[in-house]
Amino acid sequence: MDALIPEHVPEARFVLTYQQRNITRDISQHLLSLSYSDFLTGQADSLDIELEDTEGKWRDAWYPGHGDTLTLSIGWEGKPLRAVGSFEIDEVELNCPPSTISIRALGAGIQTSLRTTEHKAYENITLDAVAKEIASRQGLELIGRIEPIMLDRLTQQESDLTFLRNLAGEYDYAFKVTGRRMVFHALSELAKGRPVASLLLKDLGNVRLRDQITQVPKAVEVKHKDPVQKRLITYKIVNDETVAVPSSSSQATTSADTTKRRGRSTTAEEAKAKGKAELAKANRERTTGSWTSIGRPELVSGNIVTLVAAGKLGGNYLITASHHRVTRSGYTVDKEVCRVSGPSINLTLANAKPDLALSTYGIQHEVVA
Repeated sequence: MDALIPEHVPEARFVLTYQQRNITRDISQHLLSLSYSDFLTGQADSLDIELEDTEGKWRDAWYPGHGDTLTLSIGWEGKPLRAVGSFEIDEVELNCPPSTISIRALGAGIQTSLRTTEHKAYENITLDAVAKEIASRQGLELIGRIEPIMLDRLTQQESDLTFLRNLAGEYDYAFKVTGRRMVFHALSELAKGRPVASLLLKDLGNVRLRDQITQVPKAVEVKHKDPVQKRLITYKIVNDETVAVPSSSSQATTSADTTKRRGRSTTAEEAKAKGKAELAKANRERTTGSWTSIGRPELVSGNIVTLVAAGKLGGNYLITASHHRVTRSGYTVDKEVCRVSGPSINLTLANAKPDLALSTYGIQHEVVA
């Protein structure tokens, strides 16, 4: 791992506040590691801090309060730091010998009612209206562009958090709660973003890239029960937006399979939206992987990076999760990715601009001096 951090790179730097009070100096004296994990969808962002506690301060006088707020900014000495989010303390763990304290904080507030089971029916309502209603009920700011897909009837018998997570997955949206914001954004839009970084394969560590075709169908069939004609109508949606890179004489980019989606939708619009979502997800899962690079605060979920000098495996990759880690030896970031376009698209840093994910997926535009 040390090979990823050249000697000329400045010292990693962070600023941590506890209940709006800067505790960076106190933390730094005892810090073993600080890890910030950021997920595109389905999981709450988290902050994990491991501290040396031979003096017993952290398990006694400095014991952190559950539900108290931590905010983190991160980067490199001599450069503006980026605020990566606010977190509420959920768990404290003591390990000894040697004596260490581990603190885990979550980006999805533990002091909200998001996890309370709700029993509610929604009728003749659009997808964006459902998200807006729940965001309003929870006192959260809704972030993202949501298509007004008409839904005939929905029944909720779980928490708002689980209900929206499942609903987002059906229509290929990213969903998570971070701080006081509810993010509900189309993955198809994020996939079109401009890259925020260009990375050379040779400069990365722990690279794992998997390119497969079996699970990428040539079409999806969905069914809709027409209430007027009183008959079942089947729609076939052909896969014409694959991100596969042909690498054989057959120029194959999908398998020969047609996926037949289980379940029936109550409207044609709903059926087609679900079918397109299933194809989009399969296309992104054609080429997936992970790697480690020098830490950069903008390398967060929802952003695009370009992998160059990687042959047929190059191209633009969507970050689905990132794990930023600061230790006494430096700052690195592990990324989980999926390819959204092949190496024929060559966007460089010269024309790359940070996309909207910087403001909706945890990295905000504020800088800390």
